[in-house]
Amino acid sequence: MATTEVEKSRYKKWYEANKDRVREMKKQSMLKRRQENPELHRRQSIESKARLKSALFDMYGHVCARCGFDDKRALTLDHKLNNGNKERRDLGERGVYTKAKNTYLPNEYQTLCMNCQFIKRCEDKNEN
Repeated sequence: MATTEVEKSRYKKWYEANKDRVREMKKQSMLKRRQENPELHRRQSIESKARLKSALFDMYGHVCARCGFDDKRALTLDHKLNNGNKERRDLGERGVYTKAKNTYLPNEYQTLCMNCQFIKRCEDKNEN
């Protein structure tokens, strides 16, 4: 078991030192896979995003926190701290969802419908 922890630690150090190179290799690999079988990639991507969205609804609620709207086609993950743009730049869209899924952060995220999302955006702009 100690060996496993040493290996994990060693890999983590290596990864941190080579992060950009690893990410570029993964990017090139994914581009190649997409070109070889675009329909498979599209289907897998849609299914993966649906599973992630479902997990987020399980954690943060299946209805809009403001108005109670429950049609999942119009529900989104809202950043309570209004830092969504910065987080998406830093982590990417899926990275934000993964962060919100891996650690339950009810003080940072909530479920809102698109209407309430836009209303909140307008209200926040009027306050500034």
